[in-house]
Amino acid sequence: MAHLAPDQPIGPERFYREMSPQLAARLRQMWSARGHDLDRLWGECIRGLPGFRALPPVEKPGANSRAHDRLCMFDQALIWTMALNRAAGAGMRIEGLRLGRDQFCALQILSGRVVESVSAIRLLVLTELAVPALQLARSVSEDVDMALALLLRRKLAQQFVACRSAEEANDFWRRHIAGGRAFRLVAEKLYAIGLDHSDQSEYGRWRREVLTLLGSAVHSSPLGQGARGREAAWPANPVARDCLDFVTHRLHELCAWAHLIEIGLEEDLVLISSTAPPEARLLACAAGSRDILLDQMRWALVGQGADQGDGTSGPEAAGATPDAGLFNAGRALH
Repeated sequence: MAHLAPDQPIGPERFYREMSPQLAARLRQMWSARGHDLDRLWGECIRGLPGFRALPPVEKPGANSRAHDRLCMFDQALIWTMALNRAAGAGMRIEGLRLGRDQFCALQILSGRVVESVSAIRLLVLTELAVPALQLARSVSEDVDMALALLLRRKLAQQFVACRSAEEANDFWRRHIAGGRAFRLVAEKLYAIGLDHSDQSEYGRWRREVLTLLGSAVHSSPLGQGARGREAAWPANPVARDCLDFVTHRLHELCAWAHLIEIGLEEDLVLISSTAPPEARLLACAAGSRDILLDQMRWALVGQGADQGDGTSGPEAAGATPDAGLFNAGRALH
């Protein structure tokens, strides 16, 4: 696999060589309309990742367009999460925000962990280690649920940041997070605004199935060993592709739901950005990239052939259930 010189200029279109022209144009349009410097932020966030390298050469031009599109959206979601983490740290030092200091502290801790995990997933998938990536994907999903729950419950965030030992942290996890408790808090709030993500809903059934498949990657098993040796490299490996898609979807949900549940995050991010110097590009990105992520969420869910609309946010994407085929490849683990 080729490596890129640190001083060699490169933008998203050059890195994701098989990215569809439609997504490339949409990306430029959405970022430019909001005054963000795509090339600069992409270079700082994605090119600066540990183990960054060029993608493998393409044998058949056009054959990997979908995979390159999905990796691009994965990276876009990672950039947003990095921006959210930076904004949460800044929010802890600002008075008069709707979210409390403990909530921003919890958000900084959890989003920082998500950034590390997602960065590791990216590296593992691109170096032919899809099964360890699945193990981290489950952790990312749990952290997304936990972050949303702590944004909803200020007292819960206070208890979380008050943990001072491994025993206290484990006790907090058992009492408030484990067994789907965090997600149920979020699902109750989503139901109140018209989105049914209960255990009995289509989304709930999809979620249980996917988390079961992810759990199978955590526990050693002789099942599926023969299939793991075939098509090991991304983008040919369907398990690797599904892993990236699932993590992207969960980060899209974090963005969409955090804005839909009316906790004041959007207003706080705008205020945080307004108090920062002009060179604080990530803070501006955190405050102004919601619609970019929601547009990409719709793109991922309905496909590039569908009408993409004007890029404004709406509950139709935030409440949708992913394609039932997502993680069919994970059945190879069984």
